[in-house]
Amino acid sequence: MRRARVRAKRKKGGGLFLGLIILLLLVGGAVFLYTAPQFEQTPPKIEASSKIVVGEDGKINFKVLDNYALKKVELIVGDGEKRSTVLDERFPKGVKEKEFQVLLPKGVLASKKSNWSYEIIATDRSFWNFFMGNSSHLKGEIFIDSVAPQINIVASSPGILKGGTALVIYQINEDNLLESYIDIGQGIHFKGIPYKKEGVYATLIVWPFNQEEFVPKIVAVDKAGNRAEVALSIRRYKKRYRVSYIAARDSFIDGKIAELASQEKKFAQISDRLQKLKAVNETMRLENEKLIHKVSKKATPIDKKWSLKPFYPLHGAKRVSDFGVKRYYYYKKRENIVSTSYHVGYDFASVKHDKIYTTIPGKVVFAAPNGIYGNMVIIDHGLGLYTLYGHISQLKVKVGQKVTAGEVIGLTGKTGLALGDHLHFGVLVQGVEVYPLEWMKKKWINDFILSIFQKANTKLGYN
Repeated sequence: MRRARVRAKRKKGGGLFLGLIILLLLVGGAVFLYTAPQFEQTPPKIEASSKIVVGEDGKINFKVLDNYALKKVELIVGDGEKRSTVLDERFPKGVKEKEFQVLLPKGVLASKKSNWSYEIIATDRSFWNFFMGNSSHLKGEIFIDSVAPQINIVASSPGILKGGTALVIYQINEDNLLESYIDIGQGIHFKGIPYKKEGVYATLIVWPFNQEEFVPKIVAVDKAGNRAEVALSIRRYKKRYRVSYIAARDSFIDGKIAELASQEKKFAQISDRLQKLKAVNETMRLENEKLIHKVSKKATPIDKKWSLKPFYPLHGAKRVSDFGVKRYYYYKKRENIVSTSYHVGYDFASVKHDKIYTTIPGKVVFAAPNGIYGNMVIIDHGLGLYTLYGHISQLKVKVGQKVTAGEVIGLTGKTGLALGDHLHFGVLVQGVEVYPLEWMKKKWINDFILSIFQKANTKLGYN
């Protein structure tokens, strides 16, 4: 009897142990199913517009991504009566994303029907769902559009100075507009900014001071890829910018130039005087200006309260250097040119640590040191218009801060490549430096900017 009891206990204990093992295996298996990459449960992501506009080329663009691996992607199009598969692609192991550019069948493009539907089905390689994987479905519309946008010039400045600015207001008739801009050549575009009425755009444009050719045209591109261009007829005024020769003395190179070079390792390692001058005056300068162009490239909309007055950042200051001057640095002999650069702003001097004011409201988009410009502030005033203030001794604003007209933004100084206390003042339009003097004259602002807005408002029925 006693032995039987012992055997029963052992049998019961063995059963409990076996049950525990089975339970652990089941729990472990469940954990594995939910945590193993092969059993992941996230369906693929499909990136496509709910309304795809297709031009004469018949191209549909979309993208599919998966966190594990893609297995198959299908594209099905239909006209409400019948459906057909135009893409059925299977992938080798390891492909996680793919961008597609699919050509619609000629029958679709030749059809008199303009509205079609599409469905994209994407499946991954997961073992989930009984080894069938996770699937995503995306449905939308296809709109076939072979008509180019229509462009109408509403108003524009009467002319433009080489190095100067003009305002253009135009209207585009297109329901599926992708983008519009003014192309002035050399790969320079000025983006159109929505203005008051749907389909109406305003933009400031620039004729760069160092660009001889200026052939502006308004460009509009719709979502189907249809493109329209209209030449902009605007009077051109030539201007010759000065040239100056500056002696590069050893004291200047060993002083200010060496000081700036020491701030960056790649320049600090240069031992030759003339190479160091060239590196700071040209390479560093171009890097600094590249940053300026990037910060001032964005064209932000203007609101109803947008105002414009002549800029004058220092009260009672004297202009000591002009815009657009090409500077030749020579060493010992005038014919021994060792470095060249352009001066793309105005230099103003008054008293040491004088107050710097902003003329119209804006938002600070940069307030920090920037190489040869020293402590620098850039303010976005809207419509792609920016003002720049360099060589500041003390910054009074920070990035993101909104400033009002007449607000002090800093004090003059000699930070950066400045030998004496002064302010470097610049004006930019969508990342391109412009002739500041225009923006400092009330008559020019009235005749070339404000009156153009007024003319456009009259045409558009806003008066």
